[in-house]
Amino acid sequence: MPSKSAKSSKKIVAVALAAAMCLGMSVTAFASKNDDTWSNDALWSPDYLKSVGPTSHQGQFASNMAMYTRAMDQEGHVVDITWKELSKGALESIGSEKKVKEIFEKNGYAATDKMDFIPMLDGSITFEDGVPTGGGVVTFALNSLGVNSEGIEPGDTVYLMQETAPGSGVWEVYAAEVGENYDIAVTIPRNGSLVLVKVMSNGDVITVDKTTGNVVNRVPAGDSDGTTKPAGTTGSSSNASAGTSPKTGEF
Repeated sequence: MPSKSAKSSKKIVAVALAAAMCLGMSVTAFASKNDDTWSNDALWSPDYLKSVGPTSHQGQFASNMAMYTRAMDQEGHVVDITWKELSKGALESIGSEKKVKEIFEKNGYAATDKMDFIPMLDGSITFEDGVPTGGGVVTFALNSLGVNSEGIEPGDTVYLMQETAPGSGVWEVYAAEVGENYDIAVTIPRNGSLVLVKVMSNGDVITVDKTTGNVVNRVPAGDSDGTTKPAGTTGSSSNASAGTSPKTGEF
């Protein structure tokens, strides 16, 4: 029959194991981002999204949207388009970085909490004579548009989100390759709200000006232990590697 001291030792061990298990669970729970710590929420606020939209008063963005975005039908004929700003409902449906991550996940992308989702430009497009058969091919000249292309090189992939219907809050995601002249072309199946997004994920720490969205400093992965970050930084950041069409995407 076990002695009292043996029984006490077993109880101490059991309590210690239980405490360790609880601690492990709590560490896991707090390891990922939550609603209060998503680093780029300021870039998904209505005010910032409007600043990179077609009615922005920053610089010549409004006129540039009309001048440096071109649309064609499937046979290469230029078609007329007009732009307006995102609706209130569209803005609310993408009002945080967490919501955008969830949109990518619903479209089949393996999004993680370590990725940063950065809006580059947005607007609601209308094909004046109706959407061309097979969709309209829209080309964005990123440099001419004045879009911040920090961290993006020709051959990289960026992503275009489009709302499936006005006010639906449901978005599809299309991947597009950056061309040699920093142009991208995306086939769009409908009129409606669009947001061009870059996704960054390799561990670089970048400092972002929350007013303009411009990167003002970058610390390559390996130069920082990640325990402290400059004020206003994003989390782990760099280019997404690759992507495909909706429902089958992988970064």
